Amino acid sequence: MFDIITALSTNLFRTFLIRKFITIFFPAQIEDKKKERFLYFSFFAVTTAVYLTFHFPPANIAANLLMIYLLTQLYAGEQKKKILVSILIYGINMACDILSVYSFSNYTVGKDYNEIAAYVTVLLICLCEFIVERFLIKKKGTAFTPPYWNILMLIPIISIAILFILMMHNLNDRMLLVLVSAGILLINMLIFYLYNALLDACLKSEENALFERQIASYANQLDVLIQSEEKISALRHDLKHHLIELSIMAEKENCHGIADYVQNMGAFIENKNQYSNSGNREVDSILNYMLNRAQKTLERVEYKINIPQEIHIQTFDLNIILGNLLENAISAAGSSKDKWLSVFIRYEKGMLFINIRNSYEGSIRKQGNGYLTTKKDAGKHGIGLQNVKRAVDNYHGNMEISDSDHIFDVKVMLYISALH
Repeated sequence: MFDIITALSTNLFRTFLIRKFITIFFPAQIEDKKKERFLYFSFFAVTTAVYLTFHFPPANIAANLLMIYLLTQLYAGEQKKKILVSILIYGINMACDILSVYSFSNYTVGKDYNEIAAYVTVLLICLCEFIVERFLIKKKGTAFTPPYWNILMLIPIISIAILFILMMHNLNDRMLLVLVSAGILLINMLIFYLYNALLDACLKSEENALFERQIASYANQLDVLIQSEEKISALRHDLKHHLIELSIMAEKENCHGIADYVQNMGAFIENKNQYSNSGNREVDSILNYMLNRAQKTLERVEYKINIPQEIHIQTFDLNIILGNLLENAISAAGSSKDKWLSVFIRYEKGMLFINIRNSYEGSIRKQGNGYLTTKKDAGKHGIGLQNVKRAVDNYHGNMEISDSDHIFDVKVMLYISALH
């Protein structure tokens, strides 16, 4: 009876700790609370039943790994990250379990062990979770999967295999088993540090790319303004001659000649690199830069921008949304047969509508309702899309992505207001 009480109480606390572990890696917001409660109760019930029924390590390992992986399905994220997290969490659990069990007795597979060891195990797991959450993982709930995840995953897999082999061989050297378990536990804890370091490096790389694009867009906008100013200055310099010519045409009532002449003057001062001239410096700079890039690589670029001069939106957020979406669209369209891009931006009654459509070739990778990149630098691209979603959420907005007939369509709606 005491064995059952120990198993139930320790596994209940362990279930709580595993939830805390998982939410370090994935966003904790889950809309379906009933499903969440059901899966965590299922984890508790299944792992407890397997342990009490079999007392056999392979069965416990399989049950725990499978159930932890099922728990990760509650959260948004890539499957490769869910596999990595499942193995990493169980590797910590197993190392803590063996370390505590062999610290109190010479355990033999299939036999009961000291009940105190079960409580020490959950305390060790609790300590590991506290260290990981407070000191090793700085950016909690990031959905992005860092590069080299497969190499990171190999270490806990090898750790589990080593611990399993040592345990199944019923070695009598308790000190060796304790030291090996402690060393493996330390190595697996360091994996969390490496995971955080890779994640931080990738996020900083994305931020640097964002700032570089912003600087490039401002530099491009400065060139556009200089070119426009030079044309206006040239027109102003010859304005006297133009007025004389127009006066002569007016005296002769040459209306068609006047219209053509004025049209030529307008064409002269028109800057072909100025695609957006709304007066909003941030919007104009990023759009002129990105559309100028599009014109150099694509065969057909369509655009229509209608926004007020000033609106309530952070330049940083705007650069994230427009920069990432346009960069993705230009890259995909450039690899397609049609090489076509359409950009539509409109402000109306406190809402900013952005619609970017582009042609693409090949297949689209999807995961659930989300889209995955087909680029080689999939990790970096994934961060960009997550940043777009986060920026859209800052304005309580909505982003819809669809594809049909080799046309990729992104619609974004932001709730903002104009400055008067």
